[in-house]
Amino acid sequence: MRRPDFSQAKFETDLVLKRQVEAVRRDGARVEAIVVEDYRVSFLWDGARWSITVPAGFQAAPSVPPRLHGLVPFWGALFEASIVHDWCYWTRCFDPHSAGGSGRRSADKLLCGLMRAGGASMADAGEVFMAVHLFGGDRYQVNQFRPDNHLAPC
Repeated sequence: MRRPDFSQAKFETDLVLKRQVEAVRRDGARVEAIVVEDYRVSFLWDGARWSITVPAGFQAAPSVPPRLHGLVPFWGALFEASIVHDWCYWTRCFDPHSAGGSGRRSADKLLCGLMRAGGASMADAGEVFMAVHLFGGDRYQVNQFRPDNHLAPC
């Protein structure tokens, strides 16, 4: 039996951020923080172990669409997972590996897998998945695939 996508997600390094106070913008979204040290996660995907490293210096914008900030909790497991999700959207790292243009869906599924690994309930992870999947398309479409995306098999 095939395992579900993005199972056994792990936070391999601590998330170290610098809060961005100034109203800096990246791709039309307000930057919330700057990653200070490389931030690495790993997960099972498509039968193999993979990792993504968000490099130091990355300017993280919110993964939860602004119109949902009052409805969707943006802290804890979601905040840590959202940094990786934001990187996945910005680099479109799953595009070459996902058939039929489902790279965005893969990024959204990884967000949920990381939230669950961080202790979020299935209900919270499902709520966030629906929010980003229904309202995050604009954020995804403004970006193009970047080969330096740090997605690699372990």
